[in-house]
Amino acid sequence: MLGDEAFRLAKDAKDISESHIPVYNEEQVRLVTQETRYLWTRIEEMIASLSTAESQDAQSSLNILSQGASSTSSHGYSQAKSQPMLDSDIDGLGSIGPTQTERENVNGQTSLYMLTVGRNKRCLLAYHHRRMEFIRSLLWTLHLAPSLVPPSVTARLSPEEQNFAREYARLNSAYRDAVEEQLCPTESLDWTASGELPPRDIFIEVRVVKDCGEIVTESGVVSLQAGTQHYLRRTDIEHLLTIGYLEHINST
Repeated sequence: MLGDEAFRLAKDAKDISESHIPVYNEEQVRLVTQETRYLWTRIEEMIASLSTAESQDAQSSLNILSQGASSTSSHGYSQAKSQPMLDSDIDGLGSIGPTQTERENVNGQTSLYMLTVGRNKRCLLAYHHRRMEFIRSLLWTLHLAPSLVPPSVTARLSPEEQNFAREYARLNSAYRDAVEEQLCPTESLDWTASGELPPRDIFIEVRVVKDCGEIVTESGVVSLQAGTQHYLRRTDIEHLLTIGYLEHINST
């Protein structure tokens, strides 16, 4: 049935959440695109066929009228009067082309196809927009570092989406660096901060939730093994807190 493939794609888009993205459904996208192209081809064919039939109808009507006028002028008025054009000849002028019912059928079918094409396009755009928003949100969470994207997520992205993630991070990083160079050349701004009130504590106590290996801080190299606790400078491990590798232990 028309639109079924697009409906399935819309359901896939609905399954995307802040923490989950399904595998890119290349086959479903192909089916929706294929149906859309087929319907558009049929629309063009039906419109062209109707236009051709109407043109032929108009030309045939002109030919009949021309023949009647020629007969009148060549045989004289009295002879033409004795052999007038029959009503059936006049009625037959419009019977060569498509009938009114045929025109209505074509118009109805093309309207249905046009609506389906428009709906298919909206479903395709919505599906890819939802996935793009997930990728953008994830990159900002990871401080615009595509290398930190979990392999389980990368495996669910199409090659084009992976390339988008790299290019998006590169462009934003370049813009960030240019702004920082103009505004504060000696400082580094945290563009992924939530925008809430600034933290009051310079050093905080954290617990390691997932192994992070060794990181370099202002105080030196620190090994962050799962289950261990550390007292570290917030700015050194802010990104690890953001992605959930560390958790803040409240002293209160």
